[in-house]
Amino acid sequence: MRHPRTLAPVIDKVARAALGKDWNLYASLLEHWREIVGKDYAKSTTPVKIIFPKGKKEGEKWAHHKTNGSLTIRLPQGLAMEFDFISEQIKKRINDFFGYEAIHKIILETYYADKKSEDLPPPTLSPAQKEGLEKEVKNIENSALREVLQQLGQSIWTSGGKD
Repeated sequence: MRHPRTLAPVIDKVARAALGKDWNLYASLLEHWREIVGKDYAKSTTPVKIIFPKGKKEGEKWAHHKTNGSLTIRLPQGLAMEFDFISEQIKKRINDFFGYEAIHKIILETYYADKKSEDLPPPTLSPAQKEGLEKEVKNIENSALREVLQQLGQSIWTSGGKD
């Protein structure tokens, strides 16, 4: 009988292949999102992707870092105007966090949130599910990736995607 493989190493390999060097920057942004935007915004916003312009600009100050990226942030429609108003401040916090101008532009990707589901407490995992999930991701060396995959696994389990 063939045993199923764990998903974490496969996701890590695919993410690194798709994002290359940008994966570490994105993983770090995900890991520190709460401290960058604050706990209230972190509850309802998510950095979705970072796109950098192709090629280096002549005379670029931080030649070993990608700069002038466009960060897409997903958030509820009702928060878009407020977040747009503070997006320059958020961009400055992100760039201060990295120590260079990693992000030049913030793009907001909105969705319509169901008010009833926002008011409900998030579903939790059983101790057995939590232990199983931790076991699945324990061998991933990158702590940011490990945390993101653990959150993804929890989301899948609590949404009814896995028994």
